Amino acid sequence: MQATPGITIVTGFLGSGKTTLLRALLERGAGGRRPGLIVNEFGQIGLDGPALERAGGAPVVELSGGCVCCEAGSDFLVAVEELLDYEPDQIVIETSGLAEPGGIIRRVRAAGLPLDAVIAVADAANLDAALAASPVAEWQLRAADLVVLSKADLVDPAAAIARVRAITPRAAILPAAHGAVPPELLFGPRVRPGDPAPMPGHTAHDGFESLAWTGEAPLRRATFESALATLPRNVYRAKGLVHCSDAPWADEVQVVCGRVALSAVRLKALTTPLNQLVLLGPGLDEVAPTILAALDACADTPERVEAWRGRRV
Repeated sequence: MQATPGITIVTGFLGSGKTTLLRALLERGAGGRRPGLIVNEFGQIGLDGPALERAGGAPVVELSGGCVCCEAGSDFLVAVEELLDYEPDQIVIETSGLAEPGGIIRRVRAAGLPLDAVIAVADAANLDAALAASPVAEWQLRAADLVVLSKADLVDPAAAIARVRAITPRAAILPAAHGAVPPELLFGPRVRPGDPAPMPGHTAHDGFESLAWTGEAPLRRATFESALATLPRNVYRAKGLVHCSDAPWADEVQVVCGRVALSAVRLKALTTPLNQLVLLGPGLDEVAPTILAALDACADTPERVEAWRGRRV
């Protein structure tokens, strides 16, 4: 009978680079391990799970529409049982960007599962903004055994290292770029002095809300990029997959603290809906009509849409 695999929790605030870390791990072969992944999304549209499935090499179970530490927690054991059918030798839980790690740790403990390590991903370029946006960003760092300091190629990481060290003196800190971290540093048990206490008032999410937008027509790229660049300031994070009429393939959309990046991704089939975008931030309900109208206006003309679909056939 196979032993229950160890659990690794990967946490970190919105846009910190959790999926990038795991995607790089899978693409590099995970150090010869057979991981199984549980991916938790705060929004209603699951995007990180399919991105990791495209990286290949691991079964993925996705939990959307709430944090696994609270709202989606009842589905956690079902996800673990589903993964065990694939006989992984490691289970990795990617939390939502608003998750409080202590809640997940307690669920793992209560289920009698072996917890190996808690890894927090922190964005070196936007660490101050994350810590100012929500206290959950600090709680994620406090719970960590290892802090992967992402985007260390974009800035001098010295200030971010000092800030993280002040929050979590016991954790190891590893600067990284593009998710490139040796697997042997991610997996394996850690000596834990004790589990973190519950975070007071976590379920309020500090006013963060999720807004989903979908569309069925390819977009005018310049108009769409302009819409992203002029999103209201309270949009902290946006991500998704869209199709623009100037290319036959999709674009992966990443927006963090006003930084916009579109990168081509070649899918085996068109997504349904064609365009999918999730936006996260405080007070989005108030600005939702303006955002949705701006995104709807990015659809190309009927003639160009028809020509684009003709080239796809």
